[in-house]
Amino acid sequence: MNIGITGGAGFIGAALALRLQQHHTVHVLDAFTDYYDVQLKEERAAALRRAGVTVTIGDVHHDLDAWMETSFDAVFHLAALPGVPRSLEEPHHYIREDIDMTVTLLEAAKRHGMPHVFFASSSSVYGEQTGPLKEDQATGHVASPYAAAKYSAESFCHAYAHLYDVNVTLFRFFTVYGPSGRPDMALFRFIEQALRGEALTVFGDPIRDFTYIDDITRGMEQALLARAVGTYNLGANQPVSVRTLAERIGQRFDVPVQTQTARRGDVTMTWSDTTAAKEAFGYQPSIEIDVGLEQVIAWHQNR
Repeated sequence: MNIGITGGAGFIGAALALRLQQHHTVHVLDAFTDYYDVQLKEERAAALRRAGVTVTIGDVHHDLDAWMETSFDAVFHLAALPGVPRSLEEPHHYIREDIDMTVTLLEAAKRHGMPHVFFASSSSVYGEQTGPLKEDQATGHVASPYAAAKYSAESFCHAYAHLYDVNVTLFRFFTVYGPSGRPDMALFRFIEQALRGEALTVFGDPIRDFTYIDDITRGMEQALLARAVGTYNLGANQPVSVRTLAERIGQRFDVPVQTQTARRGDVTMTWSDTTAAKEAFGYQPSIEIDVGLEQVIAWHQNR
């Protein structure tokens, strides 16, 4: 199949492109925005090119139609502005980059007769709830502008699927981690701080369903091959205390762990129920946190 991925130089997008390139022809579009160090995105893009992936530098708002003339069999829309803390400071920016950009993609899919759109959403749409969480438990009662933008974008996906018979699949990711991850995520930050001999800071006492990147991209590929439509959690089903992970890393590198007040907009717990994904396309997370953590530490040390 001919597959397009927006945000393909991002953490999840690049990992997905490398997986799909083994059996498909993959094209990625990325604007290389500076939400975090662009060099990391450039490193991922270089790895994609070496693997035979076509990398196009461009913005979804302005360059999508030209890029979609490739006539894709499916598009994975991962381009977005991530992160809860920044969304509290710049909510309008998230409306443009997470809602407006999704509508732009859906409009283009309609114009080009796109057979299938896969949209990357987030566990943040569940708001402040205890788990395990099923897909029908997202009610719109969210805790941050970022989560509100993702929930709104999901609603537009449902509307276009209903109005224009666009096949749409929504993935709700639960705290994705792995080598070459996002620098604003906790594990990336902890390991980099530990390697510099700095104290690790935990905000509040959060619990997260840390999900290894390979499990995430495997699930996305399974959904593609099964032509699954609907909304699906992709998580590990194993919530872990962020403090516990910080203390483990702190002990390993002999650095202290300190606590600060929980950040506004962060929820206390994320915990996925992935029964729907298992039944629809055989999704089954397999990477335990101990194994995944070692892989991430090794990547940081080698880099």
